[in-house]
Amino acid sequence: MNCTAEAAILIRSCVFLGVGKKALIVLLIAIPMLSGCVYVDKMVELLTPPPHYEWIKVINVEESFGWLDIINAEMAKIADYPIFIKNDTKYLHIYVHVDFSNPINPDFKTLSQGNLNLTIIMPDGENVTKSYCTTGKLHSYDDYFYFTSPQAGEWKITVKVAGYGKYKIVAQTYQPA
Repeated sequence: MNCTAEAAILIRSCVFLGVGKKALIVLLIAIPMLSGCVYVDKMVELLTPPPHYEWIKVINVEESFGWLDIINAEMAKIADYPIFIKNDTKYLHIYVHVDFSNPINPDFKTLSQGNLNLTIIMPDGENVTKSYCTTGKLHSYDDYFYFTSPQAGEWKITVKVAGYGKYKIVAQTYQPA
């Protein structure tokens, strides 16, 4: 007789005898182990509830950059933002918004010069890099990055901005709570 047939007979016998749920679970795990059937991992997997996932905001920053960053591009504002990804995280979403403005009058949209260099570094050293310069383009920059099943470990977002204005970075993970 195979293990599945043994388990079916055991369940019918327990139901007929009026054995409680806790006793039935103990018997379903103990008797097959004693009889030589090895499917305990499958039973534990079936009896363990699935993990509860939720969206967690891991970064929510808004920074400004200014006068020194206009004069010398080598002195641009550089900032690092670490993200710690848990095992079994399903998604990582990163939103970046940069708004370059005129240093004399922020409402005056022309002459809003600046540039952005954004790097997302993964735990294995791979990276995603985006660059943006306002010369001949809009004064604002928006971008979205979506990672499915991101690697567990420390990720890092590095921002280098030159010009005058402000930026915002929001990162969220869908991970076990």
